[in-house]
Amino acid sequence: MQSEPTSRRRFLRQAAVGAGIGALGAPAPAAPASAAPAPIATFREIFPQHAELVLRRSRREHERIEQSLRRADARPVTVAVYQMRNHCGGTQGKQANLARMLDAVSAMARQKVQVLAFPEMCLPGYFTAVAGTPAEAREANHALADDPHQSDDVNKLRAAAREAAMVLAFGFCERAGQSHYNAIGLIDADGRWLGTRRKNPLSPGPYDLESFVEPDPAERSAVFKTRYATLGISNCFDGEFPESIRRMRLDGAEVLLWCNAATGSPDPGHSNRINYSAAYAQANRMWVACSNAVAENAYGTSLLVGPSGEPLVILPTDQEAFGTATFNLTLSADWTRWHDHLDPRLTE
Repeated sequence: MQSEPTSRRRFLRQAAVGAGIGALGAPAPAAPASAAPAPIATFREIFPQHAELVLRRSRREHERIEQSLRRADARPVTVAVYQMRNHCGGTQGKQANLARMLDAVSAMARQKVQVLAFPEMCLPGYFTAVAGTPAEAREANHALADDPHQSDDVNKLRAAAREAAMVLAFGFCERAGQSHYNAIGLIDADGRWLGTRRKNPLSPGPYDLESFVEPDPAERSAVFKTRYATLGISNCFDGEFPESIRRMRLDGAEVLLWCNAATGSPDPGHSNRINYSAAYAQANRMWVACSNAVAENAYGTSLLVGPSGEPLVILPTDQEAFGTATFNLTLSADWTRWHDHLDPRLTE
């Protein structure tokens, strides 16, 4: 049998609840008409409004950047990607590609672009299975290779860069002695040749491995100071290694130019480059300009991303196009929140 004090306390508590009195003497909230909780939704596909939310966040990021560019400490640089159609056609095809590249420089100069990124191997064309065998690829790549210090085609690009006061990053087959590299060449805004990013590592398939030499892994950071910004350069597959991008950021890169001829179907396209570019931008507090080719077997989707990780521009999967945006490098100048907590082995 319960003691008198215990029974009395229980009675008083029950009476208080029945009278609507809380534990501290305040009225308890009224019970809902129906005590059954609302059902929790279960999704088995993407929430439909996410596409709309991405556009909304992108617009807000554009507005934030535009407002920041009015500040006295702003460091603006207008960057473009050329989503160029891949074309392999021997010497004539290479000259046609060069003509389109020069036209692109002129078009972007009229839009006040300061940095322009072309796709991987855009000058000779990126030779893939739709063009022929790996042996034919090797023959074509080597026949169309350029020593950048002795190439008339490279000199034409240097002259165009100088006339437009524009930094150019473009893909070509670099010949260095008896070696051939899948390379991204970089020309400064005064026409000076700054150097190359040699694809490192190569794509693990015969169309790269049988044509090109793979550089030493120690050379996976390629960072160049240009008139407008310090640029890190990646070449298609080698940009899928986060440690290489982080190393370039630590070496001073403010903007990543990622030049691609990433193969895949333009229908339905691929989110690969979107995912990587957004992650690199946010995790490293840097700007990313990712240029991809379009072709029967290349999926476009070139894009520009700010350090928030939100995309500023995403291009179609199946058509030639330019994408442009003005970055404010001041917004990414301080990344201590991340830098101060890096694995110490990365900063040794």
